[in-house]
Amino acid sequence: MAMNYPQESAESASALRALPEMTALDTRGGPPAGSPRDRSNTEAGFLSGPGKSVFRQVIDLLGRWTTALARDAQAGETATRTQRAAEQRKHGHQGGNHSWLLRLLIGLGLAAEALTAYVGMEVLVASQSLAAGLSALTALVGTGMACILANRRLHGLGVPVTVRILEAAFVVVLTVLRYESLSVQGAGYPTAAGAAALAALISALGLLGIEEIIVQTHTFAIFISTLRASWAHWRQTRAEAALKTTKAATWAAADKLEWRYLDYLLRTEGLSLKDAEGRAAALKTALIRGEGLS
Repeated sequence: MAMNYPQESAESASALRALPEMTALDTRGGPPAGSPRDRSNTEAGFLSGPGKSVFRQVIDLLGRWTTALARDAQAGETATRTQRAAEQRKHGHQGGNHSWLLRLLIGLGLAAEALTAYVGMEVLVASQSLAAGLSALTALVGTGMACILANRRLHGLGVPVTVRILEAAFVVVLTVLRYESLSVQGAGYPTAAGAAALAALISALGLLGIEEIIVQTHTFAIFISTLRASWAHWRQTRAEAALKTTKAATWAAADKLEWRYLDYLLRTEGLSLKDAEGRAAALKTALIRGEGLS
């Protein structure tokens, strides 16, 4: 996240004030060259002078790192919660494990039922619009009956034989109507009988197909909970990737600051290589661990 200058100045001042206390983290350079106050002045002079731009970059990246950690933790909690909710919904489902999207095929079964019913309705009424309305109503009744039977199966209830007989009677009545309609239109007996039988087969398979699709697929609630879990998992993956990128960039900037401070101590302060390396490493450690990061 972008940081404005007042916030940056405050964080920089806080980091500078903490440096004298954090220089004790240096374990590689041996005894410090000069008092803690002299070291603090040296570090403050470097961070406000030659190392100012890199120091600002490190402070900005440390803020991004902290934010990325919070977002990663929040995304992980959300992903875990949504995944648990999705698993609980699936656990209580008595049907199959196929996607709810397969239920979109019910529209095809409904359309097939309506088209075949229209053939039988033509003989009952003279108006085509009325025949179309009756065929649509018939298709809805057949589909509704298949849904009711599927719902009973999902709840562990058996389907009574009388209901199956009623379903078969529904198909038979429509078949007779189709046959009579084709006969009135001038079709011969073999043609009318064959066409009616074909329409009856399509109608029966459509009703059975609708019932099986409902039984073997997830409910809409499970479908939505699964989508939420997938979305939360994707966000968690993005948050983890952002955290890794920010962490790598922060360490790279901190390493750059360390090397510049090392060069500053060698060229300007005239310290030995061992002392300069220890103080440069202590500065980087103080900045990183001072933010509670590692």
